[in-house]
Amino acid sequence: MGCSKDGGRPGLQQRRSGTRYSFPVPPEFKPMQIEETPGYEVVCIKAEKIYERCKSVETNEEFTDLCGIAVGEIEDVWCVDAELVIDSKHHFKCEKIANTNRAKISFWFRFRFAYIDQAGQKFFTSKPIYFEKMVILSDQILDKRLYLQCEVFLDCFECFVSGPQQVTCCIGQLIVVKLIATVELMIPAFGFCCEPDDCCEVEAGCPEFLPCWPPFPPQPGPSEEPQNGNGNNNNNGGGNNNGGNG
Repeated sequence: MGCSKDGGRPGLQQRRSGTRYSFPVPPEFKPMQIEETPGYEVVCIKAEKIYERCKSVETNEEFTDLCGIAVGEIEDVWCVDAELVIDSKHHFKCEKIANTNRAKISFWFRFRFAYIDQAGQKFFTSKPIYFEKMVILSDQILDKRLYLQCEVFLDCFECFVSGPQQVTCCIGQLIVVKLIATVELMIPAFGFCCEPDDCCEVEAGCPEFLPCWPPFPPQPGPSEEPQNGNGNNNNNGGGNNNGGNG
């Protein structure tokens, strides 16, 4: 007797006569146990699920000899940044080692620092530096349905003068390794996201005109007396009347 397409249905049974009957599914075997709460619904989404993850923290001391570049002795130095180098010649690799529970991460990076010598302030950028790391995961890594994902975060957190024309920089490396599969999950949802704000756009011409409203002279307050533009005429008129009386 082989497997049928009808097999595996929760609570569904079939008698020898061919008639089907069902038993109620016990609550502990139901896919989701969420109380009915107004304001959200249970939806099915497609997402990446992390089955396993680990991190590795490294500190690399990178020595740089500025002989022939620096003028005189170096007086001060400080970090600028560190970054990955990924191009056609420098590859980022995150791969499983076949038939083992190990993973290999390899990448190239560079760092920059600023220094002050007898001629003033200057900047230095290192050549691409190769780094490789091997980590051990559980036997889940042997499952072909799980794929490997690696993330690398770099930080040049300290540089110091280690000689008259030598600099040593400390490059911190945080490596996160994950075993991931794309799955379908049932989750509670509160609806779609709100409408985002408008993006800031670069304007090549004149900026937008925003006139003040209303475009009229301001009105005086209740305690202010309005200015009479004919006040001088009244005074002049009074003078003329006095003159006429005289």
